[in-house]
Amino acid sequence: MAWRPRDVHIFRPYPDEVPWELLAAGGAPEETLAEVIEPNLVRVAKLGERAVGAYAILPVTPVRFHLLALAVAEGFRRRGLGRWLAGHAIGLAESKGAREILAPAAGGLDPAARRFLEKLGFEPWEGELRLELEPE
Repeated sequence: MAWRPRDVHIFRPYPDEVPWELLAAGGAPEETLAEVIEPNLVRVAKLGERAVGAYAILPVTPVRFHLLALAVAEGFRRRGLGRWLAGHAIGLAESKGAREILAPAAGGLDPAARRFLEKLGFEPWEGELRLELEPE
């Protein structure tokens, strides 16, 4: 089936439909995610009824957020969906007051994920990757 990122809709999931397995595929253990995630800061990308991507962000301070997980399902990668989800996550964090977003870099971030985040503007910072947001 041919699709484009615009065909995918991003929703706040109902509590019983958080795609834990997909979020865990983004790098963080499912148990850790379930303990720290605020459901209103999770988004799931759906193509029809199928979850094909998801992300979770977490406020650490009023102006600093962590990108806890960002994942695209196998078979839907390398078509722009990850970039679209990342942009959505950055926009959501910014709308909540973020001025910087951190992503873990040490221990576990595979080289492809690191390159992906660096292409989005994340830079090494104190053992993590950091994206500084400019206020308008």
